[in-house]
Amino acid sequence: TLEGEGKYQEALDILNKIAGPQAHEYIVELRRGWLTYMLADYDGSIIAYSRAVQLNSDSVEAKLGLMLPQLAAKKWVDAEKAGLSVIRIDPENYLANSRLAYVYYNLTRYRDAAKYYARVIKRYPGDLEMRSGYAWSLFMQRRQESARVEFKKILAVSPSHKGALKGIKLCP
Repeated sequence: TLEGEGKYQEALDILNKIAGPQAHEYIVELRRGWLTYMLADYDGSIIAYSRAVQLNSDSVEAKLGLMLPQLAAKKWVDAEKAGLSVIRIDPENYLANSRLAYVYYNLTRYRDAAKYYARVIKRYPGDLEMRSGYAWSLFMQRRQESARVEFKKILAVSPSHKGALKGIKLCP
């Protein structure tokens, strides 16, 4: 209830009152990771999510959760590791693939970014933000003609898409 009201600190305070062995169970660490993330305590969130991953190394949700504060803190290499660990378990996971694409884009590894954006687009061809990321990844590789095709696909259904409008102007 408190979380739904945006009272993240109060919800965390209640969670932190759990005593004994239950205080560090998987679900408690998972919730602690989320609440500290929502409070922009990215280091605390990383610690809690990492504990959840240690408690359940096959947990996709904990690894995806771990990526959130890593991305927010711009810890790209750490986020890459977490994302790849999800891909090993669940190769087609939308969040892992889309977040990895974003990670690689920020690492200026545009070829890798395009690969992961393309994986998402294959399953979700109408996802304009993923298509935009793909187009920009192509553009950054100096593949302007391919990028232009992608920007045009976006503009055909969303004529005011800011990223695509900017991109199409930059393509010769």
